[in-house]
Amino acid sequence: MTLRLYHDLAHLWPIISPPEEYTVEAAEWRDLIWSEFGWTGNQPAWDPRARLLDLGCGGGHLLSHFTRHFTTEAVDISPEMLEISKGLNPHTIHHLGDMRTIRLGRTFDIVTIHDAVNYMVTEEDLRAAVQTAQAHLDPGGLVLLAPDCLRDTFVGSRVVDWTRATEDSNVTFIEYVAQPSPEANTVESVFVFIINRHGDIQVETDRHTSGLFPKALWLEALSDVGMQAEYVQTNAYEGGFGGNLFVGRKPA
Repeated sequence: MTLRLYHDLAHLWPIISPPEEYTVEAAEWRDLIWSEFGWTGNQPAWDPRARLLDLGCGGGHLLSHFTRHFTTEAVDISPEMLEISKGLNPHTIHHLGDMRTIRLGRTFDIVTIHDAVNYMVTEEDLRAAVQTAQAHLDPGGLVLLAPDCLRDTFVGSRVVDWTRATEDSNVTFIEYVAQPSPEANTVESVFVFIINRHGDIQVETDRHTSGLFPKALWLEALSDVGMQAEYVQTNAYEGGFGGNLFVGRKPA
């Protein structure tokens, strides 16, 4: 199934989820990284010794907050989203590839997978993504994983919506999240985009399937590839999604 938001509707991504909306979350991640490495808040704005790989970078909106602190590379499976990220992060090396299988042949201090990890819809997918992260980590390196929802705390069904304005249009985004069956490890979402250009209204729809796994499985997947794993509660974002961060450290 083609996810239209990351292909023919990718041009809407900077409108409905602009980079500035990631400022608080990015600061939390940056502070955690600095703390884990024993760095201080007085680090230089750009530290060439720290290399960060972002798997499933999408439009590069979260990544854009890290490029002034780290040397960055990025991977995504969508050519359209990579083009958006390249425009926003011109000094980042970008790679077209699947986070479950890509191997770049080099390692990094930090590997991040933001909400793209939601699209790991089976346990095998999730473990493959974790193995990719582990394969790209230096000894002592960190991996950060941020699923939107956990099976333990998920509450459905629900609807979230917001409207963003540009110079020539308004875009309203509506997401309906279904209530999964008790035994399901996925959750279904329906996206509706209402694009109003000076009274000319266009409606587009999209449908997404996301993984829904218990906290214990996330921790186990990290531990099974030899990493020390912990769960960190962070600030949730609009609609009550997010706020989940799994941190793995590769032994030195």
